[in-house]
Amino acid sequence: MPISQTNKKLAIFDMDGTIYLGKNLIPGALEALNALSKAGVHIIFFTNNSSHDLNFYEKKMNDFGFKCNVAEHFYSSTEVTIEHLKSKGMKKLYIVGNKSMKQRFAPHFELVDHYEKGNRIDAVVCGFCTELVYQDLQDACLYLLTNDCGFYATNGDYRCPIEDGLYIPDCGGMIEWLRLATGKEATVLGKPSPVVVTTLMERFGVSKEETFVIGDRLYTDILVGLNAGVDAICVLSGEASMEDVENYPHKPTEILKSIADLPRLLEIEQ
Repeated sequence: MPISQTNKKLAIFDMDGTIYLGKNLIPGALEALNALSKAGVHIIFFTNNSSHDLNFYEKKMNDFGFKCNVAEHFYSSTEVTIEHLKSKGMKKLYIVGNKSMKQRFAPHFELVDHYEKGNRIDAVVCGFCTELVYQDLQDACLYLLTNDCGFYATNGDYRCPIEDGLYIPDCGGMIEWLRLATGKEATVLGKPSPVVVTTLMERFGVSKEETFVIGDRLYTDILVGLNAGVDAICVLSGEASMEDVENYPHKPTEILKSIADLPRLLEIEQ
């Protein structure tokens, strides 16, 4: 059934490259979001970016003109990771991440701030760290080599889109450095893990047919939708190009130039 002929109730949006690029709102994005909201589609902004807390994104979207709040409209790879590690009984962690990420983990876990020989931990957790210094990677490496501990990452994105069609390094590169140094693979807990989508569907009481994911990255945004069995819409306003889509083995349900075309696709009035 074409996506336009389904009764969508939950939209899971990527932000970077889909709603905005850096500090710039993508043209037509605000109008599209307002149209969906008016039509009764619940909007969730999900970010793999663990370098900021959800209050940062709440302020950013409100500053762009879309009325929203953390409790009803936001979810992130940081939240997924916290919930997963708690379910595994993890207690003591070493985190490679920004100060805001560590502050979010601190109420739930004991955090160690440097490597100490003989110190035992449950896991190394890596996030998108824009405050990275070499010592962070060194300490994480030593813990992975000397502890029989878990190795987790909030996301596996290799690059983060910013203004002017440019990119900066993301968490995927950081965990790759550690893999090469230690031989250990990270378990990635954000997109494309289907848990991201299934958790939100359960929270809002909607079915697969009533849910869709929209984003600009094929290996995270699109793949998470396909892994969860929901419609996945790719926008060409961020990382992925049409050539990338054509060469990627997992095809999105729909391809749009940008989010501005979404109301037309869903046959929603603006």
